[in-house]
Amino acid sequence: MTRVPLVPDDDPEAIRHGVFDSFAAEQREPIALYRALANAPELLVAYRALPQHLRHAGTTPRRLRELAVLRVAQLVDSAYEWSHHRPMAVTAGVTEAQIGALATWRGSEEFDADERAVLAAVEGVHDLRLSDEEFAAVEERLGRSGAMEIVVAVAQYEATARILQALGVEVEPKYAPHLDDWAPLRA
Repeated sequence: MTRVPLVPDDDPEAIRHGVFDSFAAEQREPIALYRALANAPELLVAYRALPQHLRHAGTTPRRLRELAVLRVAQLVDSAYEWSHHRPMAVTAGVTEAQIGALATWRGSEEFDADERAVLAAVEGVHDLRLSDEEFAAVEERLGRSGAMEIVVAVAQYEATARILQALGVEVEPKYAPHLDDWAPLRA
């Protein structure tokens, strides 16, 4: 159960800070994570800038970023992030076969060299042991800016998982169908 109330659209502080304006512009409902964070509207405004940039202004292919987020979701046991990013990953070009093989990607033939470099970096960042070789591999494939973007995306979504858990934010019914193949395996 969520530890803080989910702020409604008509909350005066949320309106004053415009925390849900971008959702209105996108003609969609704010997600539960942002409704929870809206209990501290100025914090939400600051927090939302990085994931928005990563989602809409990133330089690496969106497919690679979403693949990274799905692996993060597995590694940190975040059903919420999986349920929200699984459809984004598919839309970005991650295949169902790749999603099915993600937990055991090292032994799978579903992933190309770019994807393997990204997934190795995800696990290195997650373990706080990203090696020089792993960073060099992702930098060679995606450039310095791209490598940094992957590192920051992994750290961002690891932090998000911790926020979700600490606030007790649950997967919304709308996103629950995306949990059919949820597998928080650390393989």
